[in-house]
Amino acid sequence: KRNAMKPVIAGGAEAWVVADELAREKVPVLLDALENLPYTFDGIGARLDNAALLHRAGVRIAFTQFNESHNSRKVRQLAGNAVAHGLPKDAALAALTVQPAEIFGLAGERGRIARGQVADLVLWSGDPLEVTSAADQVWIAGKAVDMRSRQTELRDRYLKRLQ
Repeated sequence: KRNAMKPVIAGGAEAWVVADELAREKVPVLLDALENLPYTFDGIGARLDNAALLHRAGVRIAFTQFNESHNSRKVRQLAGNAVAHGLPKDAALAALTVQPAEIFGLAGERGRIARGQVADLVLWSGDPLEVTSAADQVWIAGKAVDMRSRQTELRDRYLKRLQ
């Protein structure tokens, strides 16, 4: 407060312990919802319902995987696991969209489907929090992304041979 800083807790495996204080001070938390095993003394109180407890207390949350940017595609799985452990589904979706935009000061242009927002959208084959769902179409800044990739071309080539 003295330095007029606006902190963001990155990690917060034990943030549920101080959830009321974080909510009162409006300090958001970036969580890895799969971080539930205490592999260091910094996370001895880690638990799977951390996101749900923080949300219930009124803490703004978003999901991330620390030190695993190569697995950032799995962030929706983190949200799905948080739902499985008590986080309401709408809160999990917000933690993937509008909450990160607000935390990082981008809410004026990103994070919502609304007039004046950048049109970054994904059309899923099913529930986006289910690992079996796939992105059927992606739009970035309102422009459709070609959904063809090396993986889809290989799949199509070798599936033809099996038929």
